[in-house]
Amino acid sequence: MGVAIDLSGRRALVTGAGTDGIGRATAMLLARAGARVAVHHLDEGAAAAALAAETGGIALQADLSDVAAAAALPGRAASALGGLDILVSNAGALLRKPLAQTTDAEFARIHAINLGAGFAVAREAAALMGAGGRIVFTSSVNQWMPNPGLVAYGSSKAGLGGLARQLALELAPAGITVNAVAPGTIETDLNRAAREEPGWRDRKLALIPAGRTGLPEDVAGAILFLCSGFADYVTGTTLAVDGGLSLMGQRA
Repeated sequence: MGVAIDLSGRRALVTGAGTDGIGRATAMLLARAGARVAVHHLDEGAAAAALAAETGGIALQADLSDVAAAAALPGRAASALGGLDILVSNAGALLRKPLAQTTDAEFARIHAINLGAGFAVAREAAALMGAGGRIVFTSSVNQWMPNPGLVAYGSSKAGLGGLARQLALELAPAGITVNAVAPGTIETDLNRAAREEPGWRDRKLALIPAGRTGLPEDVAGAILFLCSGFADYVTGTTLAVDGGLSLMGQRA
């Protein structure tokens, strides 16, 4: 007989859930497990409202490049849900540019969204959580695997992996776990343009031992585990969800 994950009575905030990707899949899976979910979006109001209606949750808009807006988001979610037990800090931005073409402003913006907002949201969420709280960051295999053109993105994700470890150490005495997932090649809106390039799929499949690219649901399943009681003794780790890509020691 299978053992189901039950999140009944748990209240969750998922950032970056307005697009067709990991955030949306995670919000749906958490809701299916019984959690009430606040779905954050940047400017995908209709999609976020539809997702909230489908999952029985609420939609919240915020521009996470604004640190004040990021810091206010957990409180808004807690007010709407009656508390907060789970944070999935998934919102992120991608920039593909060589080092010489990456401006200071572009570098700062990617770090503000991917790392700065993650810190601010997690800090405020942790203050609202009791024992059993869960914080999960969406990082990337690029935190370990450098890739030309991803100097801003990769360094921000490396920082996110370090942030998860630091927060895990500080929050463990309070009974709050902090982890990250590191997706590999996942088919989302974030990389849609790259996926349309000729030869993209063949190049990627040559690097992935599992022989396929990932789906948002693959990552959402790992996040669900980390948010569940089955992960009570798991903290400060980054779980690769990449079909073995990071085993290859090559560019992602």
